[in-house]
This record gives sequence, C-alpha cells and structure tokens, in this order.
Amino acid sequence: MTLETYLARPDAMNLTALSAAIGVTKARLSQIRSSGVWPPHLALKAEAATNGIMDAGDLCPVVAEARKTAA
Repeated sequence: MTLETYLARPDAMNLTALSAAIGVTKARLSQIRSSGVWPPHLALKAEAATNGIMDAGDLCPVVAEARKTAA
C-alpha cells in the first residue's frame, strides 16, 4: 500500500500524526509521498506505526529483498 492509498483510508492517521509516529518532520514525509522512495528504516517504522497496514516490503525494495533472503 502506498502512502497516498493509506492516507485515503477513513481509519488512517493524517500526515502530521504519521510523521510524528515515525519520527520525521511532516515536510520529510511529504517528500517521501511525492517521490515514493522510502528509506528502509522509515519503511519499517511506517509499518510498525500503522500496525502492518503499510507493509515495509511494499514500500521499499530493499526491505522486500531482505525479507525474501531471510525466509
């Protein structure tokens, strides 16, 4: 699920709340939203903050590859 798709959900945190939950500024999260490029550590934090609704492996190819290798 992309950040855009997540934010459209009725049960989603807003951009401000999500940015606080993952420990970045709202501006940084907006940058990620625009580019679609998630650093692995932030993808994992987003997954944790959304209780898995946003899957880090879907957000970041590095996380997806690491999970595939670890399995």
